[in-house]
Amino acid sequence: MSPTGKLTAQRVIDAARALLTEEGCSEFSMRNIAARASMRLSNVQYYFPTRDDLIRALFIDADARYRSAYAEVMRASAATDRAARFEAVIDFNLSDIIQPRTRRFFLQFWALLNSLDRESDGLLNDLYAIDIQQLSERIAELTPRAGAAEVRRRATLLAALIEGLMVVRGAHSPKAAEMHRLTAGAKRLAMQIALGRS
Repeated sequence: MSPTGKLTAQRVIDAARALLTEEGCSEFSMRNIAARASMRLSNVQYYFPTRDDLIRALFIDADARYRSAYAEVMRASAATDRAARFEAVIDFNLSDIIQPRTRRFFLQFWALLNSLDRESDGLLNDLYAIDIQQLSERIAELTPRAGAAEVRRRATLLAALIEGLMVVRGAHSPKAAEMHRLTAGAKRLAMQIALGRS
């Protein structure tokens, strides 16, 4: 694909992401995405012939965004202390999930992935494999004697904690001070899980 073609395809993906986040999966149609991107439907279909193709592209885009974000967190932390590196990843995750756009995108994206035929479970698993991989790497640094299966189990529990907080945190309390306490408690619990003390 030419550089111009890549830019146009990314424009479609960005429009699809914005539409999904702002209007929900019920409005996720090729026609609506074309309108959002200020393009003709036939132009969108040139890059993404079907809705499923666009959903897969949106998945690949989300995957790339989070891999890049995790790499940036590690570069920015530049910490040699294992606990500080772990905390940097936890801080990133906890600050990301409190963003309304993140919450809205993922709640809608989960529903959208489930609209795919046979592939949805695999894509959803692949999406969370990114988090589990990053968490596993940091946990393995913290607890070098833990076996790979135990490290992955702890990372999976942490991913579930983080994702669960994204879904239910709004029901907890709208007060900023209480949300701060909830996040601090989650961070303490994350360290306990990582160290195998829970």
